[in-house]
Amino acid sequence: MKRTNDIFIEELIRRGRGSKESMAKLGAVFLALVLILIAFKFTKIFFPFFFAVICILLFFTFKYTVKEFEYSFINGELDIDAIWGMRKRKTVFSVSCKEIKIMAPVSDDGSELSGEYSLNLDASISKKSKDRWYFICEKADGSRSIVYLNPSERLKNAFKTYLGVRMRGH
Repeated sequence: MKRTNDIFIEELIRRGRGSKESMAKLGAVFLALVLILIAFKFTKIFFPFFFAVICILLFFTFKYTVKEFEYSFINGELDIDAIWGMRKRKTVFSVSCKEIKIMAPVSDDGSELSGEYSLNLDASISKKSKDRWYFICEKADGSRSIVYLNPSERLKNAFKTYLGVRMRGH
């Protein structure tokens, strides 16, 4: 009986907090303070109830601005899941290595990334992170996608196994 070597890799990448997340949190705190002041001024009897509701909403706002990505690589198939608040999970992209045309590190000028893409997915730590890679894939329906990610050495080696010369810079 022939034995096959299966490749299974899962990686969790925590998205760096950017200005968008910081502004959402700052706006939520400001709105909460305004609502607390209004509730205190007009409804002193129900103030504890409104205060509790506002605190709970603020908690969920802070919790769900945390975004993580999980890369699952199984025998040449990559699934990228987005995870919000360490609970809610959604598969945002799936691709076979057969559909990937090129994979390479992102250069400083980004000149190789010109073109039109039906999907532009950034599943990396941040746009400025070191060791940021991209791949361009073409689906059977003709749609082209570009995906940015931060693969570990182990994941890069797994990609190299399936991509061969289509993987550059490794």
